[in-house]
Amino acid sequence: MVEASAVLRLRVLLCLLADGEKSSVTGIAKTLGKEHYTISRMLSVLEKEGLLNRNGRRLRLTESGKIQAKEYAKRIHITIDHLLYEGVNIQSARNDAYYWALYNSEDTMEVIYHAEEKCRVKYELRSKKYFDGNELCRRLKDGKYQFPFIIYREHIKNGTNISMANEGFEHPCTLSIKNGAGTLLLRGVDLTAKSASTGIAMRGHVKTVKYFDSGAYINSERNGNVFSIPAAVLNFCNIGSGMDQILHGHVCLRMQCSVGVIHMPESTAIFTVLV
Repeated sequence: MVEASAVLRLRVLLCLLADGEKSSVTGIAKTLGKEHYTISRMLSVLEKEGLLNRNGRRLRLTESGKIQAKEYAKRIHITIDHLLYEGVNIQSARNDAYYWALYNSEDTMEVIYHAEEKCRVKYELRSKKYFDGNELCRRLKDGKYQFPFIIYREHIKNGTNISMANEGFEHPCTLSIKNGAGTLLLRGVDLTAKSASTGIAMRGHVKTVKYFDSGAYINSERNGNVFSIPAAVLNFCNIGSGMDQILHGHVCLRMQCSVGVIHMPESTAIFTVLV
């Protein structure tokens, strides 16, 4: 009963937001398929909460009411899109969206917002086979997005071509977008590997990272253990379609380890990110 009341409260708020000053008890009751007295009671609740002003038959959301209703409307819109993309039918998506809007935490909604933003951009880029990082970043809204990545060595060694450097960074990586420009952020972590000179296991961390751009390797900026690479240097390939679509980005890197080049020589690897 409590949940049903909360959903009704939400739906009434959305009706008031959509209809504006044309809102009426009769109109809301008809739209929601509820009894007149049920809607009237709910309007009294909203009035006590400071979300609604009533002057006779005239109904108007307060500024607080508008803010709350707009936030719910945003949550519902994003949630419906997300559930439809995941294959939920439209009716179930609409019904469940009310509960998601009411009870999801801000952290959960932030994940959903970013997931939907990625889906939107992938759809917009569906007809482009190849493009660069600028093309991707121009379409993303400001914010920080996380993506899985793999770092490959140039040649197969010991039956694998996954680079040792893949363990030298925190997974996933972060793509920071501001005003249409993107920066790839790689957070270094300690790793252990055998010395190329002695074969003894040594512990260290990635000391320098250079990225390939316009025919040369350029030192990335470093802030503590975070390396910054301009997303513009990434080259993307569009693979698959629909729900199976993947944007595969890559750039060549050169890295040095803190234990020195005698033990771990500078290596060239291919950084790949999956969107």
